[in-house]
Amino acid sequence: MKKQKPAQKATAATLACVAALFALAASGCGGGDDNPAPAPAATPAPAPGPAPAPAPAPTPPLPTIAAAVDLDDNHQVGVTFWPDGNTATGGIGQAIQSILCAPTLSGQFHIHSHLSIFVNGEQRAIPGHVGIVENATTDCHYYIHTHDRSGKIHIEPPVATTNTLGQLFAIWGQPLTATNVAGIDSMPIYFYVTENNTVTQFTGDPATIALASHRHIAIVIGTPIAQVPFFTWTAN
Repeated sequence: MKKQKPAQKATAATLACVAALFALAASGCGGGDDNPAPAPAATPAPAPGPAPAPAPAPTPPLPTIAAAVDLDDNHQVGVTFWPDGNTATGGIGQAIQSILCAPTLSGQFHIHSHLSIFVNGEQRAIPGHVGIVENATTDCHYYIHTHDRSGKIHIEPPVATTNTLGQLFAIWGQPLTATNVAGIDSMPIYFYVTENNTVTQFTGDPATIALASHRHIAIVIGTPIAQVPFFTWTAN
């Protein structure tokens, strides 16, 4: 056998070491499946959008006018619900929305409107003595007031002017909005005005409804009604 020279032995040893190092590197870091790369994080699902708004309640058919009932005897109309007189937040003698409480009324201007309130089909009586203050220190009538539970509203300012349903409720001390009538809310509310044998639905601010001679105002809360009441009386 031919003997290797010393230089050849060194070169062979060097190559053997390099090969061993490559083998070790391949076994320790070489892209095997022992340590797979982590999976990408899952993308969170988008948040659900807001639910669609509920459809508004359908507008009931316009009610017709019931047969006329005479009110000259001032009988009660509807069941008793509210106590007579003003509430603690109503008129106690102070001016309410420019409406004074006078010891005497001139009688030079005196007209009447009528108010009805229905709750789920039941007619509730409008209290008597709304706008009338009688106690040990004060005895006066507001220019807008009621005498009984008939629903007839007396409007007696010293000179002809336009007064409103909102002024009556303010004197009474009860709320009046499109969603709250005398403390009753959370139900649909419809406002109807009957004049000259014609019923119309009022959709604006109910506090602005004018109190005109022989005008009939019906507030329907909850269940719709088929007919609005109609009353007659001999005075204006």
